Amino acid sequence: MPDYDPNKIKAPYAYAIRIDNYGRFAHKPKIEMVYPQNATQPMVSISAAPGTVIHYTTDGSKPTENSTLYTQSFSPAVTCTVKAFALAAGSLPSGTTTGQAVKYEWMPAVKASKLQTGVAYKYFEPSGKIDLGSAETNQPVASGITNEISIDKKQRVDKFAFSFEGYIKINTNGIYNFFTISDDGSKLFIDDTEVVNNDGEHGGIEKAGKALLKKGLHKIHIVYFDSGGGNELKVMMQPESGIKQAIPLSMLFHHEP
Repeated sequence: MPDYDPNKIKAPYAYAIRIDNYGRFAHKPKIEMVYPQNATQPMVSISAAPGTVIHYTTDGSKPTENSTLYTQSFSPAVTCTVKAFALAAGSLPSGTTTGQAVKYEWMPAVKASKLQTGVAYKYFEPSGKIDLGSAETNQPVASGITNEISIDKKQRVDKFAFSFEGYIKINTNGIYNFFTISDDGSKLFIDDTEVVNNDGEHGGIEKAGKALLKKGLHKIHIVYFDSGGGNELKVMMQPESGIKQAIPLSMLFHHEP
């Protein structure tokens, strides 16, 4: 801007404009959560470009230069939100990266009787916009028992939803990973706790989550929707250090009608 000249600019004052967040920024750091074998809480690692300094918080607050300096990976004792940003010489501070460090708790088995193999399903054909929040509020077009969690029983090409409910039998105490591959959205719950969140309108993508399960029966609930176009649903599980596979029929049960 030109210098203020009172002989040319008749106003008794002038304005200077400063544009925030303009210039070269340090690269945002990357937060990784790694669960060592049989561990219930993660090791948190934060990385950034060479020559940068990282500060972080674990209480959900926005980190500043006065926040803890990151020097090595750490393992939080409780579930917490990790936030981090990076500083580099000659650059503006990076944006904030956020990660959730989850400490898993053991989920006790539930009691259930008069069970048969397979899971109960409901099939929906909602009118209007379809999403996970509205799918199960509609009256089902069809329902029954199925030997696998899939969308093979759909009755039209697209714009439909499914829910699956039953029990999964766990033979050994352990950490279990659950996965959904879905197009569009899906969620998986164990004992009414959300384990996998694969919600949203998207192509076929995989999301995963963990659960620490005691030996015995646990409730399982999957909800899925397709809003149009292609559709897909696959549900898998993997014991810690075990084989990733579709949940076998031998583990799936439902209440006898």
